[in-house]
Amino acid sequence: MLSIVGLIFNTVGSVILAIALNQTTKMLNISITALEHFKDTFLSGGDVVSFGGLDKHRKSTLKNAKWLTNIGLILLVVGFILQLISPLFE
Repeated sequence: MLSIVGLIFNTVGSVILAIALNQTTKMLNISITALEHFKDTFLSGGDVVSFGGLDKHRKSTLKNAKWLTNIGLILLVVGFILQLISPLFE
């Protein structure tokens, strides 16, 4: 029974880690795309479009991803420990 609970914890922890990684990757993609667009328009001599609010978006995304990562890692460790001790309680 403990091994099943450990497996569920590991699965939920992995999904939470994937969500956190997805949020971070989206944020980095948006930042890099904005920077690339700024660079291209600046070098071509066109009108430079200024993107505002990226720093606020980056801070909130990283804070949320850090929180989710901590929860996911804790669930993975607890699930691993439960699977390790499950043979002792059979």
